[in-house]
Amino acid sequence: MDKAEKGPSCGGRSGPLPSCAPLSVPLVPAQRGTQNVYPGNVALSRGTLFPGLDLPWKNVVNPDVDTGTPLGELMALGFVINELGLYLDTHADDREALDLYTGYVKLMREGVCRYTELYGPLEQTQVTKAGYTWLDDPWPWDGERMGR
Repeated sequence: MDKAEKGPSCGGRSGPLPSCAPLSVPLVPAQRGTQNVYPGNVALSRGTLFPGLDLPWKNVVNPDVDTGTPLGELMALGFVINELGLYLDTHADDREALDLYTGYVKLMREGVCRYTELYGPLEQTQVTKAGYTWLDDPWPWDGERMGR
């Protein structure tokens, strides 16, 4: 009997599974529409927009992310937009999800405009007419300078 017939050792990288291989039951839950989705702040802290996909590793759950700040709100909007974009990759005919996606994109654009007016650019690509000024502007965590 040659080595291939005996099966590989547990340290092997190819071939049939050795007798010492652990068993697993793969399961990928299906997303079923966008009727029941988490609000943005909960989605950001749970790591998914869809409650059906919320399968915390070893039942460890992140505390809610503080989205009560302008930057926190934009983070939550960005996360929801990414989640809906991924959902639409596999559910291209879901008009309700597309409408939800475009609504969130509109909110994000408006939020970025408001944020930029109040606090300055979010990204280096958002250079103002005055030039490179983001170091002079108050930063979101500079509460004293923003009148908080």
